[in-house]
Amino acid sequence: MPINHVSLPTGPRNFVLMRDFYLAVLQPLGFKIYKQLDGHFIGMQPKHAGPDFWLHCGGQDFDPVDPELSAKENLKTRGRSHVAFDVGSRTEVDEFYAAALKGGGVCNGAPGDRSYAKGYYAAFVLDPLGNNIEAVHFNPVWLRAVKAAPSILMLALGVAVGHFGVGYFA
Repeated sequence: MPINHVSLPTGPRNFVLMRDFYLAVLQPLGFKIYKQLDGHFIGMQPKHAGPDFWLHCGGQDFDPVDPELSAKENLKTRGRSHVAFDVGSRTEVDEFYAAALKGGGVCNGAPGDRSYAKGYYAAFVLDPLGNNIEAVHFNPVWLRAVKAAPSILMLALGVAVGHFGVGYFA
């Protein structure tokens, strides 16, 4: 079963910082606010889907990332979670990355093809509390074939019906 939603703790002190970061970073991916209670929680949802990303002020207050340190150095003391957002294009990966850096994220892997699998294009940033956030466009040949299969089958069915239909009425 797919995951329904993810919720990250921000700690009370960092809630506004994290909320503002994610509103800016997820905007290029089409996310909107689903529900929020200022200072307590916020739920966000992509277009045509349910709310799947949440922040809540629970948990302890963490020290924000230090922009003077590299991602690797920040991860030694901060890295808590990894969340990957599935996006529709390489352009959306690039837009996510640009928005994340502009919003205060720390580069943890610029946009590019990854060796994990052929067709895996992703970018990684650390959010203000050191969570590793990824935008990924995974579009291998086999997946493109699966996505195209219904159209190809309908086209073949239309040709077959047209061929036999013309013969029947001739």
